[in-house]
Amino acid sequence: MAHTICGIDLGSFSVKLAFFEVGFRSSKFRGVVEVPVPEGEGPLIERQLDVVKEELSRVAGEVTPYLAVPGDQLSVRVLELPFTDPRKIDQVVGYELEGQIVNAIEDVVFDHLVVSQKPEGSTVLAVATKRDDLAALIAAAEGGHGIQPRALYAAPVIYRTLLPAAPVARREPGEEEAAPPCQAVLDFGHQRTNVSVVRAGQAIYARTIRRGGAQLTDAIAKAFKADQPRAEQAKRHEAFLVSPGRAAGSPLEVKLDAVLREALAPTVRELRQTLASFTATTRMEVESLLVAGGGGRLAGLLPFLEAELGVPARFLAVRPVLEPAAADAMDFSEEGAPPESDVNGASFSILRQKALHLAALGAALLVAGFIDVGAKHSNLVDERKQLDKDLKTATQELFGKPRDDAEEIARLLGRGYREELAPVPKASAFDLLDQISRKVPPADKIKLDIGELDIRPKKTFIKGTADSGAAVDEIAAKLKEIDCFEEVAKGAITEVSGGGKQFTLTINTKCP
Repeated sequence: MAHTICGIDLGSFSVKLAFFEVGFRSSKFRGVVEVPVPEGEGPLIERQLDVVKEELSRVAGEVTPYLAVPGDQLSVRVLELPFTDPRKIDQVVGYELEGQIVNAIEDVVFDHLVVSQKPEGSTVLAVATKRDDLAALIAAAEGGHGIQPRALYAAPVIYRTLLPAAPVARREPGEEEAAPPCQAVLDFGHQRTNVSVVRAGQAIYARTIRRGGAQLTDAIAKAFKADQPRAEQAKRHEAFLVSPGRAAGSPLEVKLDAVLREALAPTVRELRQTLASFTATTRMEVESLLVAGGGGRLAGLLPFLEAELGVPARFLAVRPVLEPAAADAMDFSEEGAPPESDVNGASFSILRQKALHLAALGAALLVAGFIDVGAKHSNLVDERKQLDKDLKTATQELFGKPRDDAEEIARLLGRGYREELAPVPKASAFDLLDQISRKVPPADKIKLDIGELDIRPKKTFIKGTADSGAAVDEIAAKLKEIDCFEEVAKGAITEVSGGGKQFTLTINTKCP
């Protein structure tokens, strides 16, 4: 039986919703709705979710929503790791990320996406967001509005799903492989601009600039002494940037062009620095700019960006799977679904996700199970087969046998898998070392010198010197607080020169 899934873009000016009707053997794109966020004194997120709740209530039957976390709430980092083993990557991403973000790692939710691998190592795109911010978003959606998102995604990274993976080119023997081009998706929103560099179907760099169309509206209002509604109307319907194809026909248009260019200057500066940083870091050039979002509809913006950034620019052409057919469009409002150009001008990109999930392996399986919907949309038979293979491989690792029944996998994962079935240990030796260092009393309380530390499966041995027997007891008590430690046995305590106490601790562990 078919059901409806909905990708939701919580824009600060308008909320966009894209609807798909998904069946067992067929799926249809049903339409797009764009609804302005109403003005008011209430928090923006509340007004956005009010719109979502109202629009979802108009759809018959149950709707499965998907949401994205805004880029200005995220820290996105590119990590270079000297290995390719997925388990090792899972274990060290948090520690690598901790040194590059301002928040403590225990205060954030983070995940990662492996974007490329070579014999010498892996390139990983990691994203973190404050745990409190994520909890507030979920609470606002579920508690106040009854919206239960199936998954949350990182907004600046998801644009990769709009672009097809680069085809594998045939090479003659001895011929070097041609590097796939890099494309930068620029999503000009109202309050923020997302930048995502995509290469061979993978997002390899992303950031969010806290400027957008709102600054253009403010500049017009200030220059022409107009109120905000009139300035917004002028920006959307009358404003344009002078270009070779469209010259200014009056002093008013000359002034408007100057106002817009001045207002865009900080954004262009940030974009220029972003592209320069990407090139310096990766030694790769961005070949083209793909413009999307409501701010991208400003007339003359493409030639302006080409001149300022020195990179060809064009509007983002969304995959055919996201382009509605006239016979499939559903009328969700009095005005009906927006025209096809509106679909191409906005970022309805959160439906076909394969990465940046909140629970690494579990969410990866969920996506592998539901991604076959996207494969059916595009008739990508080869991709479908590969995804089925990946699903069976992942379920073999998690459940001990391959499975391809997506609904049953989702049910099992919804119940939660037992710790003993998890393919990744609860804690590695490196994790235990970190926890031990955190638990032992600080240097201003006791004097401690560790002479030997041996962490093995099921057992950990510590030999060292402390300043007193009471200090040894305190160390043992603190180590018992570590979840992986079942029993901490103290050996004989002997006195050494200087009055110190030499001790041994033998610890039974549940992990690694």
